Amino acid sequence: MFFQIFVRILSIFLIILAGTVARKRSILTDKTITSMAVCVTNFFYPALIISSITSNFTIKSLISHWTLPAGTILIMFTGYIIGMIFSGFLTFESEKQKNTFLFQCTINNYVFLPLPIIAMLLGETGVGFLIFSSFGSELSVWTIGILGLTGNRTERKNIKNLMSAPIFALIFSIALVFARDTFSGTPVFSNRLLREIVAGFAGSIDIFGKATVPLALFTAGGRMYNLSMKHIKKQVQFWVNFLRLIFIPAAACALLTVLPVSREIFMVLAVVSIMPAAIASVILSEAYGADTDFASSSVLTTHIFSLLTIPAWLTFLMN
Repeated sequence: MFFQIFVRILSIFLIILAGTVARKRSILTDKTITSMAVCVTNFFYPALIISSITSNFTIKSLISHWTLPAGTILIMFTGYIIGMIFSGFLTFESEKQKNTFLFQCTINNYVFLPLPIIAMLLGETGVGFLIFSSFGSELSVWTIGILGLTGNRTERKNIKNLMSAPIFALIFSIALVFARDTFSGTPVFSNRLLREIVAGFAGSIDIFGKATVPLALFTAGGRMYNLSMKHIKKQVQFWVNFLRLIFIPAAACALLTVLPVSREIFMVLAVVSIMPAAIASVILSEAYGADTDFASSSVLTTHIFSLLTIPAWLTFLMN
């Protein structure tokens, strides 16, 4: 079982490697990587959100699956608390490094890496579950995540950052589901021409959204090429790897068993919990004056080691 999962996870990481090779050969530049990341975040991923939510959920199922966003909030709050506890015992080079350590414990890669893994394990329904759960992840990033990164200081701009394209797409998708299920029996929605037009648009959005995963992984590979290994031999780096990949997932999965969820939803949330540090932490550490070098090395090492820990966790969780 482990080897089979390892090979499948490796195939996903090969897309990341392709992006790294493209950056090394200057096929990708820092400018194009930034542009691609913006396109994925503001165009392709919102299309995937709309397609997945509208095709996999009804009003009733959205309400009944409240545990998905609640579960990701629980996962990241667990990481935040564990990071706070361990930061009181560890020695840091600076306050900035301590804040970055707390962010890496709190926020992990909650969409673009788990997407292909969940698609492989649970199909399109699982992808829909993951995307709906990301509402809780986004809330966590701009609340407790940034709170940790800034030394537990609150700032008004964090609330403004919640109004991102993916959040708007989630809200729009939920509104579409409610409108569709509420007015589906009315004459307007029964019009054949209108249904064909809607189906055409839905098909285009679906095709557009399916480009999200390969583009996101390829872009991540290009960005990872520039990551620093400066702190790799530091003791605190060992603790980030251990906590992010082993201890926090174990604690989070134990807590998730308390939630009233099906096996399928538990697996989606469990996959989120075992992911490595978020690549976005490098950009956010720059934006909020944290330790960018430490964030870079944490992202790189947790992704490298996750090639082993993800198959090991999945083998354990699926048995």
